[in-house]
Amino acid sequence: MSGAVEEVVSVESADGTRVGCELLGEGPPLLVVHGSIADRRRWRAVRDGLAASFRVHLMDRRGRGLSAEEGPGEYALEREAEDVRALVGAIGGEVLVLAHSYGGTCSLEAAIEAPAIARMLVYEPAFAPAGDPVFPHDALDQAIDALERGDRETGVLMFYRHALSVDEDAIAAVRASPLWQLRLEAADTLGREAKAANAYVLRPDRLARIEAPVRFLLGTETAAALQRSTRAAHEALPGSELVELPGEGHNAMDTHPDAFVAQVEDWLLR
Repeated sequence: MSGAVEEVVSVESADGTRVGCELLGEGPPLLVVHGSIADRRRWRAVRDGLAASFRVHLMDRRGRGLSAEEGPGEYALEREAEDVRALVGAIGGEVLVLAHSYGGTCSLEAAIEAPAIARMLVYEPAFAPAGDPVFPHDALDQAIDALERGDRETGVLMFYRHALSVDEDAIAAVRASPLWQLRLEAADTLGREAKAANAYVLRPDRLARIEAPVRFLLGTETAAALQRSTRAAHEALPGSELVELPGEGHNAMDTHPDAFVAQVEDWLLR
């Protein structure tokens, strides 16, 4: 993704934080929510493919990019859910949602009180079912220590090794790609979001209030913790669907972008 941002939707969330998204394409409105240590540029491999079928709203979650201004108070996953709801309201009408990883968890929480969300596709929501951490506590403490020393490289490496369970060859490939710089730029948000994901309590009684049809995507090769969280969310949400992506991990939008866009269209254009 290059060049100036031509059109933006920006809105004040419930706690005063400004949250924004970049707009492109034509079609039904689609809000796209990225995961941890990333920003809207995380979707660069599929942004044009999505824009061929949707009016795409690429969100920057709080603390980065178009949503850099932080409101008062302590960070909480609930504030992220409020941000998603605020953008859904600003977009207006019925809104489709595509969300990834921790952004998927935030979007599910948002949808509990957002009847304007018409349909959702959630790719491996990150949280800790039954207290089983998505980012092991000891490794997370070490990653946070590294980040507090200004060592972003080590913090991000530990995220890949311990939260995503990625092998060294795959890490080397990511480090050679443009995605690595995006990870480094957003690394300061890692600690708070990983702690929130680990602390999140899945409550089926709350998820049952989601009115929108929801489909979960799950790569068959993704980390065991994300396998558990995705299946737990699916089991807790009545009427939801689960589709496995054979041979994929946590980044199918990068490895097979055309197939990923086809998955989005298959569910959200119904």
